[in-house]
Amino acid sequence: MRPSRMSLVALCAALLAGPAAAEVKTFGNAVNIAKVPGVTLGTAQRKALKHYSRKKAYFGAFFVVPDTDHYFWTRNFHSLDTARAAAKQGCEIVSEGKACTLYALLYPKGTDPNTARLEGLSQRTAKEFLNRYPKRQKNGKFGAFAINGANGYGVSYGWPNAAEANEAAAAYCNAQSARDLASLGIAGRKWAQSKGLDKCRVIDTHSPD
Repeated sequence: MRPSRMSLVALCAALLAGPAAAEVKTFGNAVNIAKVPGVTLGTAQRKALKHYSRKKAYFGAFFVVPDTDHYFWTRNFHSLDTARAAAKQGCEIVSEGKACTLYALLYPKGTDPNTARLEGLSQRTAKEFLNRYPKRQKNGKFGAFAINGANGYGVSYGWPNAAEANEAAAAYCNAQSARDLASLGIAGRKWAQSKGLDKCRVIDTHSPD
């Protein structure tokens, strides 16, 4: 069976004023993987898990159908709950409704995966937000950073006012979302939209110094 991946990014629709950068929750670069005991993997599943473990990025989840080759994983989500739900849904889709079992979770080191609503910025998004985003801003200009409910984001810089910057960030998020959403099947798209993963919000607006 060919490995399946879910990238649930979607159309940015809502433009909201973003909070200050200090209010955005980020984590470090270290990633933990927690495995559920008592689940036996098949050959294809073990091979997929080996690849998954080499490229750990929170938040993520790995689901399998025991005694089959079916599996599905997510990573780089903004929320552990969403990553887990998306992986389970993807597993159920590729296995045509068979019962899927959680096998592994990816989460930031120093956090508890049993914590309710463990969320912030995904590892990839946090790197962009903390490093490239501020460095790309222009003196005397505005910029913005938007994320959706899954793992997508959009960045803008060099705009004359906050409204333009916010709309541009959402537009970039929309462009990425359209490409990634198109790669999903009908069931995956409907599920993502039903969960509000297609909704974007601006989390930061950069103002000139």
